[in-house]
Amino acid sequence: MHGGKDYESRWGRRMAGSGPYAWMIGRRFEMAARRLGYRETPRTLRTDLFRKPAPAEGEKDAQLSLF
Repeated sequence: MHGGKDYESRWGRRMAGSGPYAWMIGRRFEMAARRLGYRETPRTLRTDLFRKPAPAEGEKDAQLSLF
């Protein structure tokens, strides 16, 4: 909600709500994240675990190379 409106067309404000409903939803998310431990342990991105998917049967090359 944006001050009682469902939609806010101004850039920078439409992606973040304001008012009591937005505050309540944000607070519930923060409490759930803390309870599940998402905010306590920073994690680094591990790109070494990624493997290029194998092409499906009948496809020559399912995923193109970037380089």
